This record gives sequence, C-alpha cells and structure tokens, in this order.
Amino acid sequence: MAIRWPFTSRSEVRKIAPQSAYQLWAPSYPPRPHNPLMVIEHEHVLALLPAVHGLTVLDGGCGSGRYLQALRDRGAHAIGIDLSPAMLARAKQATARIARADLRALPFAAMSIDVVVCGLALGDFSEIALALTEIARVLRPGGQVIYSVVHPAGEAEGWSRTFESEGRQLAIDGFWHSLDRHRQACAAAGLTIDEWREPALGDGRRAVMVVRATVEVGL
Repeated sequence: MAIRWPFTSRSEVRKIAPQSAYQLWAPSYPPRPHNPLMVIEHEHVLALLPAVHGLTVLDGGCGSGRYLQALRDRGAHAIGIDLSPAMLARAKQATARIARADLRALPFAAMSIDVVVCGLALGDFSEIALALTEIARVLRPGGQVIYSVVHPAGEAEGWSRTFESEGRQLAIDGFWHSLDRHRQACAAAGLTIDEWREPALGDGRRAVMVVRATVEVGL
C-alpha cells in the first residue's frame, strides 16, 4: 500500500508555513485519523490518556477537533485551542469551548488544567521548550500531558507532511526536534516522563513519538 503522508519527498511538493497551510487544508481536513500514521498516533495517545471523566482537559493545537470529540465521549470538560481560525471553525462541531491561542503563551491561569493533549502540533514551531513550559505552568500539581509528533527519524528520510488543495500538492513547513531535545525540554519544564513510545508502521519505520509526562508537584 502506498503511503503518501508524511512519506513524500520534499522535492516533490511546495512547502508553505503552517498557518497558511492549515487555512487551505481546513475545509477538507477530517476530524478523525485519516492515514496510517495518524491511526497509529491516535491509538497510542488514547492508550496513554488517564481517566478524564469530570476533568478539565485542554486540547492544545486541536485542529478540526478529533481529540476534542474523543475527550467529550470520555466525559471530560474539553477545551480546544488552535492558531488557525479555519481549523477552529471545524472544531466547533465537537465543542463550543474553543479559542484562538498559542501553545507558547496559553491564556489560562497557572494550575487550572487537569490534563493536556497535544497531537502532532509541536513540530509547527521551534520553541518546544517554551511550549512545554507553558503546558506545565497551566497543569495542576500531578497533572499530565500526552503529546505526539511525527517521529524525528523522518528528517533524515526526507519526509514531508503533505496535503492537496485545489489540485495542488503542498507540504507544511515545520521543525524537526531530536529525541534528546524532547527529553531536555520536558526536564526543563519540570515534566517527568512516565511513558515514551515510538510506534512503527508495518514496514518497521518509526512513524511517531508519543510521550506522557507528569508535572512535578510544587512546580
């Protein structure tokens, strides 16, 4: 089976900045996993999710709302943020509790969120340490973040995250952060890594990295 996303050579498509890309992609972006990589990613993120019934859960970089729907189904008080107005318009179908906001400057009080989910969003900018520090700031003591990124091995493979818009093949420009940089960013943010997964596709290529980390009590 051919895999188009994100295993497309960068030389084959035009790269554009994340927010411009999401503006174009939003109308056709399904609020569910829609390729083999996302199926694996979704499965592992949900497997690491604690019981969230009755908890306040932030979906950071919510996109079209696939995790918002899953969180709502589990009884969470889900809130979604994203920088893309077009994606937020789609996410409204899952919940009205959404806002345009940046992971690097969250508009929430310290220690006000029980759990944070962040699916495939941290690769959109360079400052992952800042984003994880903000996530740690808004988490209550003992709160957890579950986040995922396309596996850093993709950089050496020349992978691009691609989509189609008006008959054009486009790729989202972004940032590759090494495994060590993720570990260092979590430590700097006061997050203790509880679980670290690097699930692979059927051909053995590591597809995503999924992390669950707990904010240190008294941070």
